[in-house]
Amino acid sequence: MSSINFDNLDKEIFGINKELQDVQKALEEVKKRQDSNKSAKKEALVFIEKAEAVIEKAEKGKIKLSEDQVERIKETLKKILLIFKS
Repeated sequence: MSSINFDNLDKEIFGINKELQDVQKALEEVKKRQDSNKSAKKEALVFIEKAEAVIEKAEKGKIKLSEDQVERIKETLKKILLIFKS
């Protein structure tokens, strides 16, 4: 019967535990980024809604915007839409 080398076994278990902790940390980072992404998307949606309302009011003549202001809003909307597609 062979004897068990407890020192090697302890090192192996410690190594596996360390690897599992690294995996758990990576999972936590993914969750944080996912939550952050959800938050960013919510903020983007709020911006889109507000920007669309402003453009609509400008088109109806209820508020006065310069062509430059309208163009900047539209360009920002395009950028946000690109982010949503990715």
